[in-house]
Formats: sequence, structure tokens, C-alpha cells
Amino acid sequence: YKAGYDKLLVDTATQKANFDKETAAQMAQLQKLTADAAEYKAGFDKYASDAAEYKAGYNKLLTDAVEQKAELDKMTADAAEYKVGYDKLLADAVEQKAEVG
Repeated sequence: YKAGYDKLLVDTATQKANFDKETAAQMAQLQKLTADAAEYKAGFDKYASDAAEYKAGYNKLLTDAVEQKAELDKMTADAAEYKVGYDKLLADAVEQKAEVG
């Protein structure tokens, strides 16, 4: 009877050691998965941050382009206005020359 009891104790201790070993392996795997997930999240957060930065830069570029187009449109309008004035000046000069001449 004692021999059977001792064998039961040894078997129980062996099973507990195997269980502890398996639990430790699973915990290690869980910790690695947790670390990998944190690393993946950090990479994703950096990607999201970079994307937001890129979008801000792109929006600034668009704003600058709109401003430059507005300036160019104003310069074109000023040039057209100047040409009208210059053409009138030439016409007046020709008219004066005709009157004098």
C-alpha cells in the first residue's frame, strides 16, 4: 500500500512539474506575443503619425498653390490693366501727332 502511495506522490509531483513547465512555456509565449503586439502598435502609431504629417504637408502645399495662383491671377489682371492704359496712351499720342502734324 505504501509503495502505491509513494508512486502516486511521485506521479503527482511529476505531473505538477510537467504542468508548471507547460505553464511557463505558455507564459513565455504570451509575453512574446504581448511584446510583438506592442511593437506592431508602435509601428502602426508611427505610420499614422507620419501619415498625418504628410497630410499636413500636402495641405500646406495645396494652400500655397492656391495662394500663388491668386497672386498670379492678380498679376495677370494688373498686366492687362497696364496694357489697356499703355494702348490708350499710344492712341492719345497718335491722335496728338495727327492734330499737330
